[in-house]
Amino acid sequence: MLANLRALFGVVVDIVLLRRGPEHLPASPALLGIVIGIYLALYVLFTVLMPNALPNWMLFLVATTAFVLLWFRISLVLAKKPERFVQTSTAYFAATSLFLPLLVPLESVLRPYLASQEAMRSAPAMLVLSGAAIGIWGLVVQSHVVRNAFEWNLFRGILFILAMNFLSALMLGLVFGVPQSGTTTGP
Repeated sequence: MLANLRALFGVVVDIVLLRRGPEHLPASPALLGIVIGIYLALYVLFTVLMPNALPNWMLFLVATTAFVLLWFRISLVLAKKPERFVQTSTAYFAATSLFLPLLVPLESVLRPYLASQEAMRSAPAMLVLSGAAIGIWGLVVQSHVVRNAFEWNLFRGILFILAMNFLSALMLGLVFGVPQSGTTTGP
């Protein structure tokens, strides 16, 4: 059992390092449920430890997770590849979970600097560059998952992920309202 978990973790690390794709994960709905549970648990853990979290962050988390699953389901059905939903979603949430221990604390540290343009000018450059680098790598990894699932080039994968994030933020804004200036909804 432990060897299987280690092998599964190795595949996820390989996905993050762009050496493998979602097709290397088992097509197991149970595994998808476990990975989503781990993603949610990590997000909750890091958000609870984070100062100045949004008051309704739990609703944002649940709504964003549901939106991502629905986005992948509809997109893969439209692309006539619905059988890839479980592996694609598993790879997306597993890879994203590996970034949470870096992104959530970094967002917490940078949050005070997001209050205004003046405050942003005084943000430590190393923190901003670190956040940008981690964010860009996360975007590349998520796009790599999409690229392999849909058999697209990386540019189309990046557009897909950007569109998903934009529409998710738009839908959350319409449903829950826009957070006040200087706050964000998380990764």
